[in-house]
Amino acid sequence: MATLQNTLQFLSSPTSCPLTIVALNPRTGQPIAVNSTFESIFGPFYKFKEWDFSNAACEDASGNPHDESSSTEDDGDGEEKKRESGNRSKFTEAIGRVRNALCVASADGGGNGASNNNQDDLTGRIRNIEMLTLGTNEAGLPIKHYFDWTIGSVNLNGEGGDGMPASAVILYGDMVNEAESSDRARDAELVDFLQNAPIAMHWLNGDGIVLWANQTELNVLGYTPEEYIGQPIMNFCPDEKDLVLEIFKQLGSGNAIADVPVRFRTKDGKLVHLLIDSNVAYNPDGSFGHTRCFIRDDTARKIRNARTKLLLEENERSLRMLESFLSKTLHHVMGPLHALRITCEIVSDRLHLHGDSANTLDAKERENNSELLDRATETITTTTRMVADVSDLARFDEGATLKTKFGTVSLHDVGLEAIEKIQFDNLRKSRRDDGISVSLSLVGRDDGPESMNTDRPALLRILAHLLENSVREVDTGGKVTLQMTSIRTRDGMCSVLVEVMDNGKGLPPGTCLDQGGYVKGNKGNNDNEMPAAALFNRYLISKNRGDSTDPDQLQKIRSEMEEKLRDLKHNGVGVGLPLSYHLVRVLGGDLRHEKLSPTGTKIWFVLPNILGGNFAALTTKTILKKELPPAEISFTLPQESNKRKRVKDDADFGTFVSASDGHTDDDTATMQSVTIASAEPAPEAVAKSGVKASTPFSVLVVEDTDICARLLMMQLKKMKCSTQRAENGRVAVDLLRDAIPGTYDMVLMDLRMPVMDGLEATKIIRNDFKMNDLPILALTGEMRDDIQSECERIGLTEFLQKPLPRKKLQELVTKYKAARDGVE
Repeated sequence: MATLQNTLQFLSSPTSCPLTIVALNPRTGQPIAVNSTFESIFGPFYKFKEWDFSNAACEDASGNPHDESSSTEDDGDGEEKKRESGNRSKFTEAIGRVRNALCVASADGGGNGASNNNQDDLTGRIRNIEMLTLGTNEAGLPIKHYFDWTIGSVNLNGEGGDGMPASAVILYGDMVNEAESSDRARDAELVDFLQNAPIAMHWLNGDGIVLWANQTELNVLGYTPEEYIGQPIMNFCPDEKDLVLEIFKQLGSGNAIADVPVRFRTKDGKLVHLLIDSNVAYNPDGSFGHTRCFIRDDTARKIRNARTKLLLEENERSLRMLESFLSKTLHHVMGPLHALRITCEIVSDRLHLHGDSANTLDAKERENNSELLDRATETITTTTRMVADVSDLARFDEGATLKTKFGTVSLHDVGLEAIEKIQFDNLRKSRRDDGISVSLSLVGRDDGPESMNTDRPALLRILAHLLENSVREVDTGGKVTLQMTSIRTRDGMCSVLVEVMDNGKGLPPGTCLDQGGYVKGNKGNNDNEMPAAALFNRYLISKNRGDSTDPDQLQKIRSEMEEKLRDLKHNGVGVGLPLSYHLVRVLGGDLRHEKLSPTGTKIWFVLPNILGGNFAALTTKTILKKELPPAEISFTLPQESNKRKRVKDDADFGTFVSASDGHTDDDTATMQSVTIASAEPAPEAVAKSGVKASTPFSVLVVEDTDICARLLMMQLKKMKCSTQRAENGRVAVDLLRDAIPGTYDMVLMDLRMPVMDGLEATKIIRNDFKMNDLPILALTGEMRDDIQSECERIGLTEFLQKPLPRKKLQELVTKYKAARDGVE
């Protein structure tokens, strides 16, 4: 003990050791000896000898600006390691580690100290510990100062005696002056800023090793300092090896990088999207020092980009759908107009041909001209109605209000007129009634009146669209019923329930919103409520996507919408239901629908009926639509003289019937008819092609519009051509597949048709059937460059605009007939 005190006395001289030194009992932590420097700063020794010296450190306090800078330094490498504990706890922990090591060494009987396992615990260093001093002023008042402490140990070699320990913990304290304390506070603030900044940062050396990373980056990736610092950065972004090498190449060339997207792998194996900004800190000699990398989370940007991309895709697909809708509408408008133009030309030519003797036209000529004009009138009427529907729907969507004129309307008369106006040839692909039954059912309930007060044209327009939709969708032999129920309630109020029911396959997906809820006050199965299907969508082909952001769901919805646009309805553009929805609302109702069991659909609405005066009650009865005469069918079987005559009678119009299935059973079967004309071949053609030159030039007309096809075939007949008609691309493909090679010498192909359009049909003919020498001429009202390029790409021979002038048609027939016969 004397040796220890002598040593401390020697070290008390400011010239020998200006440090504060205190020796602690390793078992109790109490001071056993101090030097004079300690007493001049901390106060007399007796004030400290009875308590654990670690209590001289100020208590832990949250918010202490020095807490974050307090650290323990290992004596071996001098590297600072930040700890999460506070001021006193740091001091206590550092002293306690050395005390414990000494106690273990004493228990083991070690001579000079500890074994190799705890040798490192006998020393340590801790900085910026705030201590309570009692000797730095005359009054001995407590004053706080910061100290850096170096902790060591000494073995007294058995000199303890008198209860003194055989070893001691030695603390060497260096008081920090005010200027240095202030500097350290600023440094601590800077360290805290870098460590806990809202942006991740790291340094890499020239070999890509992580020299330092702040706590934010560690938190982002989930690694501890030991797992991350000192490791190659490539370990944490294995999927971006080429990109990381390119980044180093750029940085090594003196360039800075900004907003470079890189994927890092977190500790739990997930990939996170990050953006890197970096440049290089060079050594004084100009060599590569380390990178200065700032990393930002790129997930939000990725999400925004994904949503933006999805929005752009939706917009692009919407534009494509709009373009398809407009093209489809123009097709239905331009086709009839072209047919009308040709009709007028034909009638005019016939009148000019007869000149002053026009009034002496024979009965057959008058009949032909009358039929052409009747068909033209029907076409104009249908087209005008379609244009009006599209225009009115657009005006409804713009918020316009339809002006109505209400009056008394007979339910019997308006219902009967609605079903009698149905034209099967415009709605069915077979252009026949297909055995479909259409009926009107009038139901009077509780003396409901036989009339109603409403806008008659608007109601007829609604009924026409709903009935046509049902007739179009039901199968052969199906049933369509228009039921109108007049209701008078107990309080004298009247209403009319209108229902259109069919036993078809039901409305296609996306037509209406899901069914749900009840409409209070309407009569149903329980006489109080009627199940109410939700309202119709704004557009027939659309579907309410709500707030969905699921890309798969959006893709499915968009695909359904595009499919509906591709499925071109016969003689329609698909605006009937949405227009009816608006018209029903104008009349004071809501259009709704529900599925019928086992199959079928009911579309219905209820209109208020406010009548003045007394009206007779509606009589309950059912009325069937008058049966239409069967469609005329032409046959070309030579053994049937009467059928040959029918071909001849129809020759001026080009004989044709539907060819949808290609099967024949009996006189009711649908057959492909052919108009065959004879013409004397040129001797040159006979010499080169033999018998083939005497064969009429055969043209397959692929056209869905009835009058357009008929007019084309009529003109071709006058050019001594044989013709056959296919009403859509699918029928044309079937005909060509089953025909003997060389049956057809030319194909006139409309592009816009239901079931299969001309483009798809041509692809099959060229690619599957390998009919590369067959001239296929595109005939369309669309003359856009992209359509023409697509036609050229898939192998259409020529691209022609409707209407095709007779002179041009004659040139084409002459050109390709000469090519067939080998005549130049």
